[in-house]
Amino acid sequence: MKSEDQYSRHHILPKSRFWSSEPSNIEIMKNSIHRSLHTLFQNQMIAEQLITTVELSGKALREDVRQWLLDTLTSKNIHDPYTWYKDECVR
Repeated sequence: MKSEDQYSRHHILPKSRFWSSEPSNIEIMKNSIHRSLHTLFQNQMIAEQLITTVELSGKALREDVRQWLLDTLTSKNIHDPYTWYKDECVR
């Protein structure tokens, strides 16, 4: 079986940022998708991932839409997981 066809454990809240390996913080996914997530987003939290996506899409988005998205995403603490994640994922 190819490595891409195998599965691995992905931490929803990054373990490198001191989050747990509790089952509620683990998602099983194909290795190819897991690698892609880490390549694109490194170990960013969800708000950081969304900001990165908006910034990467900047040439396609109207400036007012892009600014609205960035303002909305940065209106709260992007590093506070309690703002973005379900209670069972945050420990």
